[in-house]
This record gives sequence, C-alpha cells and structure tokens, in this order.
Amino acid sequence: MPGILVIGEVAGGRLLPASLEAAAAGAALAKSFGEPLFGALMGDAGGALDSATEAFAAGFATLYLVEHASLHSYTAHAHASAAQAVINAAGPSVVICPHTLRAREWVPCLAAAIDTGLIMDCTGVAADGADLVAHKPVLGGGVVGEFVIRAKPIAPRIVTLRSGASARAADAPNAKVERLPFEATANDRVTLLEEIAAQTSSGPKISDAKIVVSGGRGLGSPDNWHHIEAAASALGAAVGCSRPVADSGWVNSSHQVGLSGNSINAELYVAIGISGAVQHLAGINSSAVVAAINTDAQADIFTRAKYGVAGDYKEVLPAFVERVRQLKG
Repeated sequence: MPGILVIGEVAGGRLLPASLEAAAAGAALAKSFGEPLFGALMGDAGGALDSATEAFAAGFATLYLVEHASLHSYTAHAHASAAQAVINAAGPSVVICPHTLRAREWVPCLAAAIDTGLIMDCTGVAADGADLVAHKPVLGGGVVGEFVIRAKPIAPRIVTLRSGASARAADAPNAKVERLPFEATANDRVTLLEEIAAQTSSGPKISDAKIVVSGGRGLGSPDNWHHIEAAASALGAAVGCSRPVADSGWVNSSHQVGLSGNSINAELYVAIGISGAVQHLAGINSSAVVAAINTDAQADIFTRAKYGVAGDYKEVLPAFVERVRQLKG
C-alpha cells in the first residue's frame, strides 16, 4: 500500500526542527489520503543519526534509515541517491521534505532522477481526491498560489515545506525502524574540499524561538542596534531583522525574517522600525501574536499586529524593556 513519506534532515549533529513540522503536515495528509505515514533519515552511522532517530521516530508506521559514510558530509548527489533508495523500498504516493538550504539543491535532483512532479517552498498541502494540492506564496509573497500534482501510477509526488508553516508533530508511539542497504555511487563532477561552519550568535536560534524581536531600517543606523539586542535579552528572545537591515550589513543575513529569509512560527513576534513589506509579512504569517512599534501609523506592519504603538521606539522600547525586567524580578 502506498503511503506518505517524510524525509527529515540531520545537520550539525542534530535533527532540524523543521523535520518535525514536515512530519505533522505528513500526518494530516496521510489521514486525508487514508494511507500510512513513513519517515526517513539519512546520514553516517553513529551519534548524530542515533539521536536524530530517537527525536524523529514518533508517529510513523516505519522509519527508514539510510546509513553510509558518503552521507557524513553533505553532497546533493549522495542525498538524492539515498532518498531514491528509500522511495524504492517504501513506494510512497507523496514525499515531503523540509524546505532547507540543502533541500533546495538535492530535492530537484531527486525529482529529475525519478521523473516526477515537484513543488517547493510550500506553506500547506492537502488532498483533493487522489490529487495533491500545494499552496505557496508567489509574486513576491503578495499572492498564495494553489498548485495541483495529479496522481501518477508509479512515481511519487514531491513537495518541500517551508519552516514555520505547520505546528510540530505531537507525541505518538515510536516507529518500527528499518535500516536499508545503500551502495553509494561516485559523482566525479563534485568534490568536497572544505566545510565552513555558519556564524552563530548567542541566544535562541531564530527558527526554534518562541519569541523573536526584529529590527528594521526605521532604527536609523547600526549604532542603534543595541536597542534590539537589549529587548531580546530581556525577553529571552531570538534576534531577527528585515531584509534592508541584512542587505546593509548591520547584522548577519541568518537573522533575516521574510520570504527570502526565515519563516518563523513564534508565539510572540516584536517588530521595531519595520514597515511590513509583503515579503516580510509572509515570513511571520504563522506567528501567533505580533506587536509592532513604528513612527508611521499607516505602516503595513500594523495590519498584521495585534498590539501596536505609533511612536518613537527610542522612547517606547527602553521603557518596555525596563518594565519586563521589573516583572521578571
């Protein structure tokens, strides 16, 4: 019987949280199609994959593991080949992957190799009879497009799901784990020369954080960025920014929130000096509560904000931070 296959991602020695979001979306889709839910992880045998398996195993009928030394360091060729081995074993009707930097490369390679339909960077998936319906922002995030991949006799349909688009999967019984044999094939066109770790900052990761404090070019200059850091520190929050701030080099682009940056699923999102361009609003669409400070009372960010202050952040924000610190004692 075909099923829904969710391929998680292991990076930096841990399971990416977006994998759990993809699993939640896969579980809902499996229920709609009346099919079982399968999971898969790929990597080098050992600690990282073992801990990821423990974190990812809940809720699947079967969790497939592909272990091979060639998967220790990422290459698109090895990941696509390993995923194809899982597809051959599971025979799924749909494959869901988190939309990560790696997936942007290897998933299209997989779709081309098995000659099937692919929709990337989706914010939602649903069943329409036997067809798969996927939703994704288009035209700079101003419109949500609806795409349909028709059921095919053999090849599964593939989607990548944007981080923050779904709630994470609830606890469920652990899956039966099945290890698949895998023989890596050489790809002479690609040679891994070096791995360089991305810059990291103190505090919560923006993709995992329950609270995010973001600053925009309304701050005036990078000399004022300490106001954002102070607010984030007081709230125990991650630091975010708008695209103009990242493009200007005030902070690392890894903090960028929006269509071309991080899509977040925060309990509280605080936007300071951010006008609210449609691309930015697309990235915070899944956040529960949005609060904003902006001098322009007509700024688009207020259309999304539940709480807003039209005023000078230099007057409002320090008082807010001080009050938070008082309440925390």
